[in-house]
Amino acid sequence: MRVRRLTAVTVAALTTVWAFVAPAAEPVLREVCPGKLWIESERPISFTGMERPFLCGDPETPAWREIPPAQVRFHLSTFLEGRGYFRPGFEERGDGLIARPGPRTRVSGFRVEGAPPELDWRRRRRVKNRVLSPKFLNDIEGWVRHEAKSRGYPCPVAKGRANVETGEIVVDLAPGPRQRIESVQVEEIPGMDARVLRRFDAFRTGAWYNEDYLLLSSDRAEDSGLVQNTYFEADCGADGAVLRQKTFAGKPRLLRVGVGADTEEYAIVKASWKHTRLGRNASNFEVAAYASYKRQQLDLTSELYLFAPESRWHLLPTLSFAHERESDFHFISGSAKLLAATSWDRQDSGLRFAAGPDLNYVDTFRGAQPGLTRFLSLEYEVEWMSHYYEWFRNDPRTGFYLRATGNFANKNLLSELTAQRFRIDGQYLYNFKNLDPPWLIFGVRGALMGTFVDRTPQNLAKLPPNYKFYLGGSADLRGFGRKELPDPDGALSAAFASFELRFANWIPYGVQPFLFFDAGIMGDQAFRFQLPFYYSPGFGIRYDSPIGVFRTTLARGFKAGGDDGNPDNTHFQFFISYGEEF
Repeated sequence: MRVRRLTAVTVAALTTVWAFVAPAAEPVLREVCPGKLWIESERPISFTGMERPFLCGDPETPAWREIPPAQVRFHLSTFLEGRGYFRPGFEERGDGLIARPGPRTRVSGFRVEGAPPELDWRRRRRVKNRVLSPKFLNDIEGWVRHEAKSRGYPCPVAKGRANVETGEIVVDLAPGPRQRIESVQVEEIPGMDARVLRRFDAFRTGAWYNEDYLLLSSDRAEDSGLVQNTYFEADCGADGAVLRQKTFAGKPRLLRVGVGADTEEYAIVKASWKHTRLGRNASNFEVAAYASYKRQQLDLTSELYLFAPESRWHLLPTLSFAHERESDFHFISGSAKLLAATSWDRQDSGLRFAAGPDLNYVDTFRGAQPGLTRFLSLEYEVEWMSHYYEWFRNDPRTGFYLRATGNFANKNLLSELTAQRFRIDGQYLYNFKNLDPPWLIFGVRGALMGTFVDRTPQNLAKLPPNYKFYLGGSADLRGFGRKELPDPDGALSAAFASFELRFANWIPYGVQPFLFFDAGIMGDQAFRFQLPFYYSPGFGIRYDSPIGVFRTTLARGFKAGGDDGNPDNTHFQFFISYGEEF
């Protein structure tokens, strides 16, 4: 006899059919307050510890020991409305009261009256069939107000109303004038020039008002540790929106500690200490540490702002010490850098740039010729990121980033090898139909990497592991082990692309399944690739828990078009992490 397992679709179908054919539950009389209040309903209705004294009285408080029936009826009606019961019935029983809540009202539809063309209220999901309550009505009203503010209307007036008979919600919106940002006013901050806050602006004066970009600007300032709290208020003027920035500076020192774990690096600990307001221009100094079983790093960094208070140009001196022990290599490195850095923000994206000399020492134990290698190189980094990618970084759903990094070292300029290392990587996320909350999220990420070096046996033997490339693991090809490809000697070029489809908000409690397909190729010369071609299809689950994001994947690694001499690198690979994003 063959036994078939019930799939999730089969269970859902049976549940739906049962909802229609199963007999309705009979109302049950349940006691709420001994001898005083009963509720007759099909399902139990519970009340919070704050609500019960208003229904049953409080024996510890003389004025609240006995609640008159009329007052109990009033409070109970209010509490039931908060749970979607708008037509309760009451019957007196001696000195007590029997309540019959009646049918629960659910939302049948939602629309906005007076919406401007820029506001597409139909993109709002998870409204229909929700329990109608004053809180949910306020949530919808607030969502409409925020949508108007993020589309150029700084002073909208939104008023929600609901028909308890039909369940329809209507929000009457008076958006007011669509305005550009005219100016920004900021309060004085003790010990610091207030114009420093303009470094974090994700908006531009003269551009259309967008509350999302104001929130992002506040988030940047708070995340830097410069201020403890800051926010914007907007006044609609004749010539545009006037912003007033309110700030609470707090202490200038910031301590952060975070923990995580995964099946590649095992336990992970991050910690940092930062002094955020050095001088009137608010320079800073930070000590940051990262530690796992396979990688440890210590960074001492300072951002020195030496020009006008609002200028984003600064010097970035850095001392770094790193230790990496992988299956194919093992080394310790030390680095001293002095970079010049700045950033620019357009209305919808930002650009960050840094460049300068880097003196780097690598002591190799395994993965290349053992010994100490010195590089004096010109390092650079350029990053372009959309504001919405940055804003939703803790709940990825839309936007993009593109980043190019590299360095140039020459044997005639205090380096033991002439080598050039280059990497360009990026990511794009697409929220299907721009729904809120999202329904389907498509993501693609990838990287192209190469090291240019004269391929003599002496140079290749001395080239340290951090100038070579490896693929495999959660960072790129999830069907292979961490840095498993190509072999212990590494590669001088690598490229990969990952495609992911995430089913967001299909399952309750923040559980999000996803499918993915990773592909990559490598080569023994810079930007010259050879077979085999590696790929790994798989699936996983992302769980956004109250204490952080859990992510797990299961994939199978394959290779095609050639033989790398290792028959054992095609296998299943399981991965689980706490704290990692796509």
